[in-house]
Amino acid sequence: MHRHTCATLIRAGVRVVGIVTCERRGLMANSRFLLGRIRRYGLTTTFGQVLGRIIDRAVNGRFDRARLADLIDQAKDRETIAAATVPRHQTASYSAAPTLSWIAGQDPDILVVHTKFIVGRRARALAKVAVLGGHPGVTPWYRGGFSVFWALLRGEPERVGWTVFLLDDGIDTGPVVRQNRLHFDPGVESHNSLGWRGMMEEAAAQAHFILQLDRGEAIPLLPIPVVPLDSYFGPPTLLDFLRFRRAQR
Repeated sequence: MHRHTCATLIRAGVRVVGIVTCERRGLMANSRFLLGRIRRYGLTTTFGQVLGRIIDRAVNGRFDRARLADLIDQAKDRETIAAATVPRHQTASYSAAPTLSWIAGQDPDILVVHTKFIVGRRARALAKVAVLGGHPGVTPWYRGGFSVFWALLRGEPERVGWTVFLLDDGIDTGPVVRQNRLHFDPGVESHNSLGWRGMMEEAAAQAHFILQLDRGEAIPLLPIPVVPLDSYFGPPTLLDFLRFRRAQR
């Protein structure tokens, strides 16, 4: 999906001056990630989240792969990025000194953030105009991961959607640029495919707003005065998925 965001910006006519991708692979990186999850959620919850992910892939995997192929032409996205000859940088942290130096060297006006990793203050400060984020959920009520899943499980389909916002120090708490709800048929969508559709609409909206800024037009913002205490969600556990399946039936 991050590749599709890049390709969408390029096809819309946005001057993309660089692409930074963040990946953490290998046994050590995975071990640190797992230990971090255990410290945050506890061993029992983390184990339940792992089982939940396995069950989700087993139940929805085939449908999701087919739906993703319907939504996105991945070969076309790769061709778009390759043809644009955009400089790229690979990192394990957006706060790493070489990465900060590389971003500064591209002299960006705007940073578009599509990542599961934290983009800290030092990286955000390199954008002269704005740092534009996107979230496949309706903030501030659904922040963090799997927002579509949690909105559906909690019986709030009207809050299945996406948000384009300006990044701040919180997680999905910045001023809202645009929000939209997703209309869907529960029989032909999974929570994953709804999230992907949200990301696709986010990318188109981000390109639209960047071009507006480029023309010197003002973009109204909607601040979030209060963030609900129970609005941040992590990965569902096996029990959550079983409750979700029961609710679907």
